[in-house]
Amino acid sequence: MRTLRISRIRTHEARSGPAVGQALVEMALVFMIMMTLVVASIDFGVYLYRYVQAANCVREAARRAVVRADNAANPPYCVDAGLQPTLSPANYKALNAGDQVTASINVAHNWLALDTFIPGLGSTIPIRAQTTMRMEGQVVGG
Repeated sequence: MRTLRISRIRTHEARSGPAVGQALVEMALVFMIMMTLVVASIDFGVYLYRYVQAANCVREAARRAVVRADNAANPPYCVDAGLQPTLSPANYKALNAGDQVTASINVAHNWLALDTFIPGLGSTIPIRAQTTMRMEGQVVGG
């Protein structure tokens, strides 16, 4: 009868050596790339959120101006403190029906961390939004 010899692999020797160092370096490189992508995604998502918020803010400001609302320059939808629309012309309540009113926002968005990872990007990027609508109805009392 033949007996089989089972050779034992020494676990300590199998895990030591240059392979462990190589895996550690590869893990460090991949981890940094993955973390850069995660941080960049979050930072760009915040930028897009503020851009959409600015677009909604100017649209609401223009809408309130064309119906001659008192709070057209400060609509409640502008929840970000930096988003203050500018109405042109400023005396929108005295305009005739059909005249144009423009609401615009021009602010700078500060990157949270993206400018650190991408050299030359700059620490801010402009957020610009503009909406033009025509006045409705007639001037009250005029």
